[in-house]
Amino acid sequence: MLRIGLLGCGRIGQVHARSIKALDGAQVVAVADAVPAAAQALAKTRGAEVRDVDAILSAADVDAVIIGTPTDSHFEQIMGAAKHGKAIFCEKPIDMSVDNIRACMKAVSAAGVPFMTGFNRRFDPNFESLRARIRAGDIGAVELVTITSRDPSPPPVSYIERSGG
Repeated sequence: MLRIGLLGCGRIGQVHARSIKALDGAQVVAVADAVPAAAQALAKTRGAEVRDVDAILSAADVDAVIIGTPTDSHFEQIMGAAKHGKAIFCEKPIDMSVDNIRACMKAVSAAGVPFMTGFNRRFDPNFESLRARIRAGDIGAVELVTITSRDPSPPPVSYIERSGG
């Protein structure tokens, strides 16, 4: 059983928690959020414990973390997860600083832990189909792809200020 610590219990954290529930062999065992009520609510639906971020990162009973917190917290959480040997899934962007991103990748590589940056379109069937058609030569030489993709309604200003994009 893959034991997952979920950092961030807002909109994207809830999406990941639902996805994990549908998987065999994985479960959310601990959650953390800056808003205690959000952590309590999500923990209750998943049978998980509420802990602080540092406790999750250093926990022996957590194998992997999902980082769904605001962008400005990703750097410290990635570095902590790598230090403690956790597999890491981090929502985009990793950080707003190229130097911090490079430091994260160096730490992840040195720790030898799996790492993936989340991008919700990576496994979208339409994108996969387009990629397959390009690789097969059905479309020809692609010079530019412009895609507009968004949520049905704008996010709150508080999210925009910290999200990084």
